[in-house]
This record gives sequence, structure tokens and C-alpha cells, in this order.
Amino acid sequence: MLRALALAALTVVVCAAPNIARAQGESGPTVTKAPKLVKFVSAVYPKDKHDAHITGSVLLSIEIGADGQVGEVEVVKGAGADFDTAAVAAAKQFVFEPAEIDNQPAPVKITYRYDFTIVEQIVKAGPQINFDGVVVERLSKKVIPRVSVKISDLDGAVATTDAEGRFAFTDVPPGKHKVELSHPKLITVITDETIAVGKRRTVKYMVEEKDDDDEGVTIVIRAPRIKKEAVETRIRTEEARRVPGTQGDTLKVVQNLPGVARSSFGSGELIVWGAAPNETKVNVDGVEIPALYHVGGFRSTINSDLVRSIDLSPGSYGAEYGRGLGGLVRIDLGSLPKEGIHGYVAADVLDTSALVSMALTPRLRLAIAGRFSYLDRELPLVTSEDVSDFVPIPRYDDYQARATLALRQDEELAITFLASDDHLRRAIPSDDPNQVRSENTDTSWKRLFIRYTRLLPDGASVVVTPSIGYDSSADTELFGSTPVDLKSSAWQYGLRGSYRRKVAASTTLSFGVDMQARATTLDRVGSLTLPPREGDITVFGLPPRNDIAADHWNVTTIDTAPYANAEITIGRLSLVPGLRFEPLLIEGSPSLPAGGTTPPRGYASFSLPENPVDQLPGDPVSRAVRAARIFAWLPNPRLSATFRANKRLAITAGGGVYAQPPDPQDMSPVFGNPNVTLSRAVHLSGGVGYKLRPTLSLEIVGFYKRMFDLVSRNENPSPPVADSLTQDEVGRAYGGQLLLRQELLHGFFGWITYSLTRSERRDHPDTDWRLFDFDQTQALGVVASYQLGHGWDLGTRFRYTTGFPRTPVAGEYQDVANAQFAPIFGAHNSIRIPAFYQLDARIERSFVYRRVKINVFLDVQNVTDRQNPEEIIYSADFTRRAYITGFPTLAVVGARLEF
Repeated sequence: MLRALALAALTVVVCAAPNIARAQGESGPTVTKAPKLVKFVSAVYPKDKHDAHITGSVLLSIEIGADGQVGEVEVVKGAGADFDTAAVAAAKQFVFEPAEIDNQPAPVKITYRYDFTIVEQIVKAGPQINFDGVVVERLSKKVIPRVSVKISDLDGAVATTDAEGRFAFTDVPPGKHKVELSHPKLITVITDETIAVGKRRTVKYMVEEKDDDDEGVTIVIRAPRIKKEAVETRIRTEEARRVPGTQGDTLKVVQNLPGVARSSFGSGELIVWGAAPNETKVNVDGVEIPALYHVGGFRSTINSDLVRSIDLSPGSYGAEYGRGLGGLVRIDLGSLPKEGIHGYVAADVLDTSALVSMALTPRLRLAIAGRFSYLDRELPLVTSEDVSDFVPIPRYDDYQARATLALRQDEELAITFLASDDHLRRAIPSDDPNQVRSENTDTSWKRLFIRYTRLLPDGASVVVTPSIGYDSSADTELFGSTPVDLKSSAWQYGLRGSYRRKVAASTTLSFGVDMQARATTLDRVGSLTLPPREGDITVFGLPPRNDIAADHWNVTTIDTAPYANAEITIGRLSLVPGLRFEPLLIEGSPSLPAGGTTPPRGYASFSLPENPVDQLPGDPVSRAVRAARIFAWLPNPRLSATFRANKRLAITAGGGVYAQPPDPQDMSPVFGNPNVTLSRAVHLSGGVGYKLRPTLSLEIVGFYKRMFDLVSRNENPSPPVADSLTQDEVGRAYGGQLLLRQELLHGFFGWITYSLTRSERRDHPDTDWRLFDFDQTQALGVVASYQLGHGWDLGTRFRYTTGFPRTPVAGEYQDVANAQFAPIFGAHNSIRIPAFYQLDARIERSFVYRRVKINVFLDVQNVTDRQNPEEIIYSADFTRRAYITGFPTLAVVGARLEF
């Protein structure tokens, strides 16, 4: 018969190894007791791998609280998504005796290995022994006598191992049974066994002694990191790949997380907690990249198989990160296989991708991946041909390379190269030459970075990541005979370094530096008001004015941000205070529009506090703005706190001050203002989390954000020179979100998320508050996925969101100067695009042949074929209003071969 046995190997390593610390003459906390596993739960062997006789090992990192309960479980070295998922699900049900540091219970992190093995034996059916086995000690492999083996769900079904460690049961009824192994000196093991009709199940249990002598054991207890973000959602790649609507792209799951509004169709932008898309930053292993998704939002710009986890912090995040007023997306790249050659090839109606990874030597590993699209050519085959007239359908590609080198134990060097390209070509013909439109857009970015990590003998850790990147974009649009041309290129240089060390049983300190320099060159020709900015009163497709201008300018920004934070545990309370200092140097040229024979003059500015004795208007808002500006030049404070009322209930709170450098596109002396500088924001959040069951949780969070020194268009229709933009806009966003999440259990996972938010802006001190262009009052998302068995997976996703605000057209008049009709607008952002709702479905079938796995899937978006309004459009004379609708039903068929 076939026997699937999950074996566990535990390696406990203490980062603050006391003997080493004393030998070096250092003082520090002493580990007086290592954690001990007292309740073991066997992992469920993936059926397709079991049937194909495929084994594997999964190395886990397990956080153990001061109460012995398991917290975060991460895959350090995986054996495949299904093995990884099974091991993580089992480990989350473990119970430990807590570790002790200086004779006090303390949270720790351990590494733990699951070995999935198969024992095969076929016997004749008949009234005979149908369940037997042997029990051995895991390390020494010695047989263990007098172990009690009990079938818990059968009365009196108890056996004791003999002198050779063997036991046997006769006539065990067919079906699934709970088996418990116990002994005074052993860790109790509970596992499931299935007895088949007419077959004998023979097992081999490897168990651990409860009272191991710690001498001679290599111990590394890594102090687990306290969660620094007051609000954070983490999704693992094995779950994210199965979410409907993602087409197997792990990173697209971010669009379905709480706090994330639905972006404009075809944009792929991230709108988090009422912030503008460019205010939410994306970091890959600590290196900032310009875009998470390709143009159109159809695919992410990074190969999902290189990703270990995705973390979304919509606000109130820690001091390690900055340069953004909105949220933070952190992508952690995973480890590469230590042996053999692995990879995949996948294709669907959107694109084709592939990855190959290999171990060149026991220490050196390499992976190469790439993807290219053809949706722009295939779209007429799966939907109406005129969709691309209004929805951007780009041709995109991305490619990656990654190498890791193990230098010594707990020391690694990783080199990563990431690149992405997008190309968009479209034209809208018209009988009226003034209405003919065309658009050609090219964007590209590249990143190369080296990440050095080391765990020192005294328990400290060091991470250093230098990086270099190059971004370029070219956007050429034509409205009749009026051009809009914007080109930019930028070199980005970065250096991130951090040092972290446990200084007491309840305190860990870390500090570092986050430096980034960008040198940008820009050229622009076209109307002063096109493309429109957030807050402009306009309608979709409104032709530009004939005020054509041109400019060429350069901007260099250098942001060197040292930071420090502490992780403090006081009983049930965890605190993470932090400080981040963000001085900004800006150099640019020219400071005034070019003209005559006067050579262009450059400028330089360094962010320093303004004089606090400057005269101020007396209203509270102006005083608040001044206070924010004064304190902004001090280190930006950050704080998060978690109070664990009991094992199920946690109360969280957080806040901080955040800053974002100006956009170089806003610093043109012709189209913008070269004097704009840092924008600021204050985040406040609080919430509760409750564990309904070990894998079912409920989170409720409220937030408030206030933004200062935002850039907006000058309200003067004829602004002064180099003052087309001003920096006196303020904003606010507030609301709450709910997340009910079922982690993977018995093949099912899913979540329900609901957000209720409001985001507003006030463009100038003398104007009224208005709705933010990207405001979405309500957003509801439901995601569910279930493994039906026999390789079948089924999933569904439902989304509902409020439409974006828009300014209505109340009338029209004849614009003689521009020879066209012009709109008369109503109240600013006083109407909305109708609500969006859509149902998606995904079905997948997996086949395993030896060491090759094939996945075939059908991902159907908009199952009900709803014509969702995406934008409001008007006739040429502005007397009729209609809607641009999104995709009808779009069926994406694809296949993936893994080896």
C-alpha cells in the first residue's frame, strides 16, 4: 500500500547564543530554556504528490509567543506550493512550552523542517493485521519501547511498542482515524491515518524526546520581529495564485485587499486609504520600483514565482520606509532551490511566461525569468473590437534574473535584476479632423541591486542593499493638430542598510539608513492644462486649448534618511516607537523659462525649517499647517502598539508623520513650479483583531489621514512666471475597513473585505472642501477558493465599489477662439460614475506525472456580462451624455507546466 508520512525535524538556533556572547566578553540576555514542542499535528500529504510518489522537505520559520502559541509561520525553503501550504497549516496548530530568556518566558523564532516521505507495501486482503508500524527516535534512529499508540476514535484501541519499537492492530475499520503517540519522555504526536479496504498500512513514526540535553546542540533562537505596522495584510503566494481574476498572477491579489480602492479601468494604479496613486510606494527587497503593474493592470511587472510574500500596509507603517504619503507594498523575494533544475512555462490569452532556476554549486543558485504579451493582437478574438479605443491595451514584457551565494552559515549575497517595458499604440479616427486622436506611449524601468544579509554570532543581524536603476517614458498624444508630448528619463541610485540587535529580554533595537538619489531629465511640448491634474474641472476627452508651450528641465533629488526604532514588549503590550529623519536636497535647472540671450540659471534648495516667528493668519487650519511644517523638519515620529488581551483578541494602534519628495514633472518653470518641495501627511489608525478559530480571523480598523503642502494648479488663470502650480493644497481621508479571513484549511480559503472611506481635498485656503477625484465611499470584496479533490480547484470573486466623483456639465457655449463647443460645469465633483460590480470565476485542473505538474485553468471575468460604466463622455456639443463601459465577459484560458 501507499503510506504518506510527514516527518518533522526541529532545529532551534539561538541568535543570542549565551556561551558565545560570554566567550567574547559581551553582556546580553541569556537563553535559559529552549522551546519544546508538546503538541504535534501531522501535515496533510498533497494527494497528487502522494499518488505520484513525490517526496519533499519544507523548512519553516515559526514564531512562538511567550505563551507557547504559534504566531507567524513562514516558508524559508519550499518544496512546492502544495507541500508548503500543508506544512504551514500543520505548524500553525502546534503548541510549545515557551522559551525562557533570563528565566522569563519570551517570544522566539525557530526553524523547523517537515519531511514528506512515502512508504509502500501491498498485502493481500483478509482478516489480519491491517495497521502496524515502528516508533524510532528522530535523531539517533533508535527504536523506542513502551510507547503508547492509541486510535482515539476507537474504544480500547491501544497498543504498546515492544522491545523492537513495533506495534500492531488487527481489523481496524476502514476509514480515517486519529492516532496518538505518547510516552512520558516523548513529545506527544497526533496524526491522521486512513485504512483502506483490503490493504495493510505500515508506518514508521519518528519522534523526539521531551527532555533533550541542550549541550552539543547548535542553537540559534532568533528573536521574532514585533509587527511594526499597525495595519498590515500579508498574503502568501500559494493562496494568491488561486484567486479568481488574477490569472495566476500572485501580485494582482493586492487589488483585492482591504483599504485598496478599485482603480480606473485600464490604469493598474493603487489607490490606498484615499491617497493618490503616486503616493503609494512599492518596494522589492527594500528597493523602490515605479510600478507594480503593467499599463492596463492586466499583469504585474515581477514574476510571481520569485516572490515569497506580499505585504500591504495602507498607512501607519514603520520608520524603515518613507517617501510616500499613502500606503506601502512590500514584496519579499524568496529563496531559490538548493539542488536540481526547476522551473515552469505558462501561456494564456494574455501572455506567455517562463522561469528556470538551478543550483550551479551547493552554494550558488541562479534563476532567470521572462514574459511577453500579445493581448493587443488577440483581443478581437475574445471581445468587441472597439474596446481598445477607450481602454489602454498595451504590449508589455518583463524579465528578471536572480543569483544567490551562500558565503558562510547565516550569511548570503543575492544579486537581482528586474526590468519592465510597456508600449501602447492606439488611434481614434473621426470625420472631423479636429476630433482625430492618437496616442503613443512607451515606458520602461530597470533595477539592479545586491542584498547582503548576515546573522552575527551574538544574535544581531545586518542587511545592506545598494541599488541602481533607470526609468524612461515617452508619451505623445495628438488631438487634431494640437500635440501633447512628454518625455522623461531618470537614473536612480539607492543604498539601504540596517543593523538589528536584541539588547534585553524584552527590547530589540534597530537602526539604519535609506538613501535614494534621482537625476531626472524632462522635455514637454503641449497645452498647459493637458494632461489634466487631479482636481482639474474637466471631462473625458476634452480637447486642449491652443496655448502651446515647450520646456526642457533637469531635477536632481537626494534623500538620505537615517532611521531608528525599538521593539519593546511589556507583558501583553508590544510597542514599536521609531524616528525617521528625511532631509532633502533638490538641484535643478532652469529656475525660469528660457528666453532671449540670457543663459538658464539653476537652483538648489535644502529642506530646512521655516522661521516659526513668521506671521500667520489666525485660523486653526493655517496654524496646523504651520505646525506641521515646523515639526516636519524634525525626525518624523512613528509608533505602533499592540495589546494582546488574550490568546484571541488583539488591540492595535499606530500613527506617524510621513513625507514625500516633489514630482520632477511638477518642477518645470513653464508648466509647473521649480520651488515646490516636500509634501507631508499625518496617519492615525486603530483597530481590533479577533481569532474566531485558529485559521479564521476578524479585523476591524479605523483610520484618519491629514495631508499638507500638496501641489495643485494655480487658481489664477494667468499665473506669474514659474508659478503655474502652487503648494497650498491640503487633504484629509478617514474611514474604516473590515476583513474576515479564512486561511487555508481542508482545501478552502477566502476572505470578505469591506471599506467605508471618504477622501477630500481643499485646493487653496480660500476654496471649499471637495471630493477627491479617486474617492470611493464603499468597496466590498468576496474571495473564495476550494480544492475539490482529484486535482480540481474552484474559485470565485465578487467586487462592488462606488463610482468615482465627476463634475457634471450643466450647459455649453460656442468657443469662437478655439472653434469648438465648450462645457459649462456644475458643482465640482458633485456626481458619480454609476457603481461597479462584477463576478469572476476560476476553475483549474492539475495533473502530476512523475516530477512534472501541469495546470490547466479557465479564468472568467465578468461572468454576468454586466456593462460596467467606467467613465462619462459627452457628445461634441455637450448636449448628450453617455458612458464608456468596461470589458464584457472575458474568458482567459491558460496552462502551466512545472518541472
